[in-house]
Amino acid sequence: MFRTWYVPFYFYGVIHGDPHLGNYTVRPDGDINLLDFGCIRTFKPSFVRGVIDLYHALMNDDTALAVHAYETWGFKNLARETIEVLNRWAAYVYAPLMDDRARKIQDTSTGIYGRDIAETVHKDLRRIGGVTPPREFVFMDRAAIGLGSVFLHLKAEVNWHRLFNSLIADFSTEALAKRQTAAFKKAGVPLPV
Repeated sequence: MFRTWYVPFYFYGVIHGDPHLGNYTVRPDGDINLLDFGCIRTFKPSFVRGVIDLYHALMNDDTALAVHAYETWGFKNLARETIEVLNRWAAYVYAPLMDDRARKIQDTSTGIYGRDIAETVHKDLRRIGGVTPPREFVFMDRAAIGLGSVFLHLKAEVNWHRLFNSLIADFSTEALAKRQTAAFKKAGVPLPV
């Protein structure tokens, strides 16, 4: 399931943004059929690079790289306190990817912890004047949280860190751009602007 959603993202800059349990079937051979393509988003290769950069920023406590990642995504006027609040949300979303062990996607079996984090992040962002998240960020966040909910429901225990790192190990913005251009041209899909 993780690869079904994220290989298209990291290799072509495309993600299916509605990963609830009704939008796929599992074939007898274990392969996945995706359904309902009404919620698809394409991303510039630089946006995908920003997702990886934020991961590395969180892993290495690199504030400058985190700022660069957020700015690559299109966030504007980022004050230090805004970065700290955004990083709290990012640390929650990226937590399974940063933990090199087999584990559930979330340490609790309900989404309550995630809801609590989201509420405190929204409250703190309002307190400091708010932030306008880029549309691409909202879409990516929705897909990640939705897929996380599926993994919670399935009680999946995986080494998310190793799985994620296998997808990004040889990442190249230029290689993604070439694959994306060729695939989109073949399919008649316009490149992301």
